[in-house]
Amino acid sequence: MRVVVTGLGTVQPFGVGVDSFRQGLREGRSAVRRVDDEITARYVRVVAAVPEFVPGEHLTHKQVTDTDRFTQLALVAAREALHDAGIVRDERISGILPRRIGVALGSAFGGVQTLEQGAAQLAVKPTGRVSPRLVSKAIPNAAAGAIAMAWDLEGPVVTYATACASSANAIGEAVYWLRAGVVDAVLAGGAESLYTPSILAGLGAAGALARTGPADERAWSRPFDRDRQGMVMGEGAAMLVLEPYDRALVRGAHIYGELIGYGASNDAYHETSPHPQGRGAAQAMSSALEAAHLDGSEVGYINAHATATPAGDAAEGAALRTVFGELIDRIPVSSIKGAVGHLLGTAGAIESLTCLLALDEGWLPPTLHCADPETWAPRDLVPDRAREQQVEVALSNSFGFGGQNAALVWRRHRQGG
Repeated sequence: MRVVVTGLGTVQPFGVGVDSFRQGLREGRSAVRRVDDEITARYVRVVAAVPEFVPGEHLTHKQVTDTDRFTQLALVAAREALHDAGIVRDERISGILPRRIGVALGSAFGGVQTLEQGAAQLAVKPTGRVSPRLVSKAIPNAAAGAIAMAWDLEGPVVTYATACASSANAIGEAVYWLRAGVVDAVLAGGAESLYTPSILAGLGAAGALARTGPADERAWSRPFDRDRQGMVMGEGAAMLVLEPYDRALVRGAHIYGELIGYGASNDAYHETSPHPQGRGAAQAMSSALEAAHLDGSEVGYINAHATATPAGDAAEGAALRTVFGELIDRIPVSSIKGAVGHLLGTAGAIESLTCLLALDEGWLPPTLHCADPETWAPRDLVPDRAREQQVEVALSNSFGFGGQNAALVWRRHRQGG
């Protein structure tokens, strides 16, 4: 069975909606901003947060009060994707049984902001009372469950927590439901918002966060650059509607692209550091290409995970050379994390969305702020600005703590085939 994407939705550091995301990338802008919150500023100086997001402008009062921020982001992205696919009209599912729609969502942590707020209350007053919604707002499957309740989706609803590979795994695994005939469509993607003291302090202690950089703080996320210092934390949600190709044709839906390959692996090496030679990453890419029945010469673009950490970028560079050999210097490779930071559990979904826009519209997203590339980096990093270029196949990488690796292969849809 061929599986295609017919709907896109996102809330990310450029704002709400796919249009804001597309425009930011194509204009080569950075969504990294100086921290203006006193508590967050204790741990980092820059972030890539969603600007001016007011949940009440998009959601009901009950949805706002009963949910953590990561769920709120997911609900808004899900609505856009469902409307874009033509599956929701007037806020109701149309043309498909709700029990035949699944939700596959990735999130590294879930509602950690709510959890920390409750812990802070108890730290001040140990005998105090916390919200009766604390657990239901904080559990990792809260966002997926809220999406199901919002549109009465009664198919399988599963949350994947594989660190920064979470949403890539969610998208890849969703294909099995479709091919098994369990569902007729899947809303797949990720949601993450981790601006809390414990997460920021922990990532800082692990050496993962950028602490210094150029005078222009918007340029602190520097994938593949010799002077990269670490990642800039982003937040957001991205959702895709996946469905069988034949069904999409019958519906007359717009097809953004086809998912033709998925590979997953584990480094089995270290809790936080990737394998220095990118062994697991290379395995995931090779498995995805094998599933797609392609060799390296048929890949026209690679969306790298490249978070701008010293060890992570180097390991991915090694993995790319293992899989593609000398071809890697002739394939455009870019990381959007120079523009939007690292969206953690949402990374695989927002980067898959990027690949689908690139394939559908004929342009490639840039790698920002890589002024002095490492010698081992791919030669064509699509520097500084988007490029008008039509490619047929794109590979998207996602890697995470715990040695988690996922790769997705996307193919452009051409009218009539």
